[in-house]
Amino acid sequence: MLPPICCRRNGASVAVVLLLALVAGCGSPAGGPAASTKATASSDHLPALPSAPAIVWSLCGAGSAIQCGTVSVPVDYRHPHRASIAIAVTRAPALDPSGPHGTLVFNPGGPGESGNQILPVALSLLPPAIRQDFDIVTFDPRGTGASDPLRCGTPPSALTSADPVPAAPGRPLPGSTAFTTMARSCRAEAPDLEPFIDTTETARDMDRIRQSLGLATISFYGISYGTVLGTVYAELFPHRVGTMVLDGAVDINASLTQQAIEEAPVAEQSLAHLFATCAATPSCPLGPDPTAFFSGLAASLTRHPLPAPGGGDTEPVTVGDLDTATLYALGVPAFTSSYESALVAADHGDGAPLRSIALESAIDIDGEPLVDPQWAITCNDAAVHPGPIAAGSLATALHARYPLIGAYAVIYNMGGCVSWPAGRQTVVDVHPTGAPPVLVIGNTGDPITPLVGARHLAAIFPVAALLTWDGWGHTWLLSGPDDACMSRAVTTYLTGGGLPPAGTVCH
Repeated sequence: MLPPICCRRNGASVAVVLLLALVAGCGSPAGGPAASTKATASSDHLPALPSAPAIVWSLCGAGSAIQCGTVSVPVDYRHPHRASIAIAVTRAPALDPSGPHGTLVFNPGGPGESGNQILPVALSLLPPAIRQDFDIVTFDPRGTGASDPLRCGTPPSALTSADPVPAAPGRPLPGSTAFTTMARSCRAEAPDLEPFIDTTETARDMDRIRQSLGLATISFYGISYGTVLGTVYAELFPHRVGTMVLDGAVDINASLTQQAIEEAPVAEQSLAHLFATCAATPSCPLGPDPTAFFSGLAASLTRHPLPAPGGGDTEPVTVGDLDTATLYALGVPAFTSSYESALVAADHGDGAPLRSIALESAIDIDGEPLVDPQWAITCNDAAVHPGPIAAGSLATALHARYPLIGAYAVIYNMGGCVSWPAGRQTVVDVHPTGAPPVLVIGNTGDPITPLVGARHLAAIFPVAALLTWDGWGHTWLLSGPDDACMSRAVTTYLTGGGLPPAGTVCH
């Protein structure tokens, strides 16, 4: 959830500016206007809480070196004695037992992804020196994983199959009915939890975890949405930040509309790069013109969706699945080597492989759906929720400018919010005054959180260095963890050696 408008052709720029004005006037859906709550600890006047007790650790399983524990946190920090949630926390001790060593808190993004489930993967990607010298701690944010998960019964395939572009101008964003059903179900299923699943409360949870770890300050590494969580934490608790790496940075102060506009051209460029790379290979399964192959498949799926894969999945396979799978493949190509063969299978009438990749972006490692907590966090954070018509109009405009996959940026960034109630404490106007120097990372070819977002995020901190990785894929850690230049810069910063020089680019 994320290239500059000024560089577009005038006609498209004018259309987008008009749409921005239209959407900005739409406000939030029924339920009242969203409160423009600037997330600052000093202005909240929250009731004081005793320090969180130390975590009681135990091995997560026989033969496992990873330790498990819980931290109790209030559901509502404004009324901390009404109800609580047990936040599931895990820790991988530093490989060098000689110590002393630090603690690095890690968040994998999503939003809504289980930090505990992805920890073994993260351990294999982090720079070796960090793994040697730091305990790596992560957690399942409230409403996710093992931390009182929000389960509203939304079938992930009902959302992955939503068409990205309305059939005609002026029509609602396709999938609005499914997104509306999800919003109503979540409020009905969990009225005492859903309103409190947001980044501000999760940042407060993270500070309770810090207390339970016995730390005066924390080092933090967040990827993708994790950069939002880290930035809000730095806004609320600047004096509790030691070091902070924000990798695959989100443009935190941009609206959902602006994030979609920023993402569309970069996703289009990334897909064009993938097709050019394939076309340069004699054995390219998409033939000599992969772009024409993709466009033909998209047109075919729009006219005639493929039969549902079965096995309990009753949704036909659509162009929505094509776009969902495509963006996922562009973001994490190392985990989607079957993408091109799935396109070929769909072209031959078998949509099951394509649906399988699409669902990878909508389910967690354990197979549980991500969609409900993902959209709860996204929409509760957003101050403005464009309605179905405004979102559909933006998708139509982006499709005209970026016809391969640009329109999908609308569903990806705001689809679930078109009917979501207004949030209690939205994330707006974030400027972490008082935060120490932070390291912000952006990829030149990131199709999900474009480099422009990293530039904007770095600019809101008092002191920050933007470290650029010249490569394709989403975040440096997921896309190029073996890059020695990047690994050296990150390790130097986290171990107290300071920020890299301004303008550093690793190729």
